[in-house]
Amino acid sequence: MGSKKRRLIEWGKNALIALLALSALYLLGRTQLYEEGAASGRSWLSGLTQVFAEQESPTPSQVLGNWSQGSAQRPVRMVVLSPQGSAGIQYDNAALDSLFLEFTNPLADALIGAGSPRQISQEDFQAALSAQRPGVYLDFLGQIPLANLTAWLSGGRTVNSALTQSVRRLLLTLDDSGNALLYFIDENTGNYYAAETTRDLAARLARFVEGVSPNGAAFAFQSGDAYAALAPYTLLEGAEAPQPGRYAAANPVPITESGDGYGEAFASLVESLTFQPQSMSYRSRDGVTIQEGSERLRISDTGQVTYEAADLTDPRFPIQGLSQDPTEWELVGSAWSFVEEVFQVGAASSLCGDARLYIQGLEETETGVAVCIGYQLDGAAVLVGEEGSAARIEITDGAITGFQLQLRQYTYLDEGPQVLPELQATAALEAQSAQGSELLLYYYDDLRGGEVTADWGAF
Repeated sequence: MGSKKRRLIEWGKNALIALLALSALYLLGRTQLYEEGAASGRSWLSGLTQVFAEQESPTPSQVLGNWSQGSAQRPVRMVVLSPQGSAGIQYDNAALDSLFLEFTNPLADALIGAGSPRQISQEDFQAALSAQRPGVYLDFLGQIPLANLTAWLSGGRTVNSALTQSVRRLLLTLDDSGNALLYFIDENTGNYYAAETTRDLAARLARFVEGVSPNGAAFAFQSGDAYAALAPYTLLEGAEAPQPGRYAAANPVPITESGDGYGEAFASLVESLTFQPQSMSYRSRDGVTIQEGSERLRISDTGQVTYEAADLTDPRFPIQGLSQDPTEWELVGSAWSFVEEVFQVGAASSLCGDARLYIQGLEETETGVAVCIGYQLDGAAVLVGEEGSAARIEITDGAITGFQLQLRQYTYLDEGPQVLPELQATAALEAQSAQGSELLLYYYDDLRGGEVTADWGAF
């Protein structure tokens, strides 16, 4: 970058002209060459973006990612509150998607317009859930920074610096005076918060809930002694025993030795990770290792993909636009975008099949952080392999320096076996001394192939 800068200074006669030239190059690269550089993992614009990152706080559009509603993580359960009662949806992504789509714009406006949150008590939060006023409760299953959700739903317009927490559960409802309030629980601390938000949401919220008929859904804390052993926000539908789907499970990137390669799917995956299929590779008992210089990419017969950077001074997967001290939303958004691209989320050839991804959370490592991302099938988490996650992305010093992917493709077959009714499942959980746990459906995939079916679990 130094030589380019010197040439620009020689061409220009003053610092202002040089700065304008740099700005022009930056904007040109952002609009025309950014996607090509991100796809290859190495962008000649990385030096320029670092210069600008030092001068400005990053916005969503500067960080590696597709900030759009199509890329946003979706909730796995939703409860619509009204004076007439509650309507809950869970374990049914198709029905939930239809309702959530109508709610995305009010939610985006609520997140953008929210003021600084104030800490409240658990009793305040539960009172808001039980007040029989218009409201919508959302559960995202994992842990998502509010700034990411705001950026996705607003198309990258803002992150709202007042909302720095990461949440699983949030509630948009009205207070006694008819003002719209955004409630949430910070998953990092367990603290409860409420924030005032856009005034015109009250009327929109009232109109939204008018068209939804109550179905008797309730939370465990509202459901009496029979469910007292459950975590308070376990959602109970009170209907007959669920009958979750049955899915075929397979490795979408099998290693098929033919000629001088390992199959088209294998080659496509390797190229998407910026390695070359023709690079030096060797077959072992349970997988293939590709070596380029001192870097190794290993792909196992069960679809596990592992990578660890060898040289952190020239990373293969730099993240464009990170601030010097990256926030949680920057790190999570960058990891999410990387995994979406590798898994081809949204494409007809998605490696996930009928599964969806969700953000499990962020954890500290010895050198940086790791973002964990999981699979879910119709709103039920999938515990896959020994680690349980679909992806674990390690980030150090502004670059992805390691990852472990567990590639699995799930295909819906038909309705699976009926599980125990909620009341009997709660009694079984209590008998196992698991009081205080959340009763949730989940799938377990042992990577042996075949099929997976759901059952109750204590979480």
